[in-house]
Amino acid sequence: MTLDPGRPMSTVPARSEDALTPRGAAAAWLLIAAVCGALQLAPFTRWLELQLLDAQFRALRALQPRPAPVDVALVGIDEATLQAFPEPLALWHRRLAGVLYGLAMARPRAVGVDVELPERSYDFVQPGLDAELLRALVALRAVCPVVIARGVDGAGRVKPVHAPFLAVAGADGLGLATWEFDVDLAVRRFDERQGEADADVPTLTGTLARRLGARPRPGLIDFTLGAPFGYVPAHEVSAWAAADDAKRLQSAFADRVVLVGSVLPFVDRHRIPVQLAGWETSSTVPGVVAHGQALRTLLGPGAIADAPVAATLLLVLAGAGMWFAFAGVGGGVAALAIFAAGAFSLGTWLLQRGVYLPVAGAIATAGLAGTLRVGYESWFNRRQRQRLRAAFAGAVSPNVLDLILRGELDTAVGSGRRRLCVMFGDIRGFTPYSERVAPEEAVRLLNRYFTRVAGAVHRYGGTLDNFRGDGIMCLFGAPQPTADPCHDAFLAARALFAEVEELNRELAAEGAEPVRIGLALAFGESVVGRIGGAERNEYTAIGDVANVSARIEGLAAGLGYPLVATEAVVQALRGRASFDDLGEQPLKGHSPVRVFGWPPRTRARDDAGRAARGGEP
Repeated sequence: MTLDPGRPMSTVPARSEDALTPRGAAAAWLLIAAVCGALQLAPFTRWLELQLLDAQFRALRALQPRPAPVDVALVGIDEATLQAFPEPLALWHRRLAGVLYGLAMARPRAVGVDVELPERSYDFVQPGLDAELLRALVALRAVCPVVIARGVDGAGRVKPVHAPFLAVAGADGLGLATWEFDVDLAVRRFDERQGEADADVPTLTGTLARRLGARPRPGLIDFTLGAPFGYVPAHEVSAWAAADDAKRLQSAFADRVVLVGSVLPFVDRHRIPVQLAGWETSSTVPGVVAHGQALRTLLGPGAIADAPVAATLLLVLAGAGMWFAFAGVGGGVAALAIFAAGAFSLGTWLLQRGVYLPVAGAIATAGLAGTLRVGYESWFNRRQRQRLRAAFAGAVSPNVLDLILRGELDTAVGSGRRRLCVMFGDIRGFTPYSERVAPEEAVRLLNRYFTRVAGAVHRYGGTLDNFRGDGIMCLFGAPQPTADPCHDAFLAARALFAEVEELNRELAAEGAEPVRIGLALAFGESVVGRIGGAERNEYTAIGDVANVSARIEGLAAGLGYPLVATEAVVQALRGRASFDDLGEQPLKGHSPVRVFGWPPRTRARDDAGRAARGGEP
């Protein structure tokens, strides 16, 4: 069969409207980058960024832990404290005063009280409560800076505090115990721009940092600093103070920043990237733990700053470059893995140096660009295969065309040594017939005949090698090996005789001459593949078996059998078909070959006569 000359078997020229030009590739790259750049603002993308950020924090803590630059100690109100202090929290004046007196004895660097003070006086319940707590606050303020937390109600209003307590705390001793939450409701940032129109409001940690000489700036809390926190129960601090145990108090709190607050399981809890409450494994931590990590950050390297937007966009553009890398799927997947690992490593390295570069969006962009390129290539290749199928459908057999479409015809899958059954055939008396009729009529007859030949041969997995005038050459067992090529060829021959009988009925109805054919089968080894040069080539079989089949087909008419076959074919069909042994026959340019005729003459005369006319016995 003739193949498209000088052209790779797996491709055909692409139409200009389908081919991906350099300009089209660049436009696709910019479009993907623009779309993904806009998606950076989408909640899902932001959520994905945050999950990757948490993974970076965890990786840094595992691989390169860093000590805390400032020692933050916690005094926790736990369940044991609730048992030790049986009064309602609103009446804890003396209990809290005992804790504050104990801290004053310890002489810490600063104290943050993350406990909401009473909004009114309770002296009517027990005279002297207010004075006791006020004296403790004054005593502690005389030793170190003190900042009292203020809460916010559900409507965003600051909760009231009894005026004397506010007066003792002073303007520089109050701060809101509030956070700027991310889209997943986790605490990752220190940011005091929480007022109307993003106005700054003093927070507990920000005010404490300023009282200690820092100048806090907005940014990410550094969750790589320090070990997990522990705490000293509040009732123990109060007991040490009552026992005047200054040594124990100073051992626990001297020269440290101390935070006093709840560590209860269901009060004032927040989710942070890593679990820093060393006494539990919950997915959330008490508020004082988040405040403590924020203080470690603000009093140490400072909040982690966001990278410039331009840097993020450049990384997104680089991710969109996966559009080019995925011209081949295998290389594209490797490039995507390298890009993702590189972007994560770069972001982690910058995070450790105080800069947050979002990388999840760029990685997602790379994945999207690669997916789109694979989708485009799949569509483009499908279009190419459709065109190739249309171009070669009438020129090659389906099994050869399938290998062309997969680009495997020139590989070991489609070429090489095969055990073949080769069929040759022609129309008896076609030369004198073509002398009697117009060329157009001869061509019409051949086309009707060859249409039936193709159907019979392809039905049994054969390959039509070529049409030569009124002759045919067919291969069974190529381009890919089959289990029983001789049986396939014999079944195809019988089917072809039946097709010719049907054609003759049509010709008889038209008043035209009937067609008689002769076929020959030979079995043996041959080499199949493309034969020819760059300007013209064809897929065929080269070997003695093809020569033998062609020569014994010329004997069929003289021997009086519609089908002749070599001894190798008959042996392969043993038990499935009967033949007459016609002995050795001389072949022009070849040594004699033993041949057999079908159908055997021992069958009924009418069957043999019908087979000789081209019909199935």
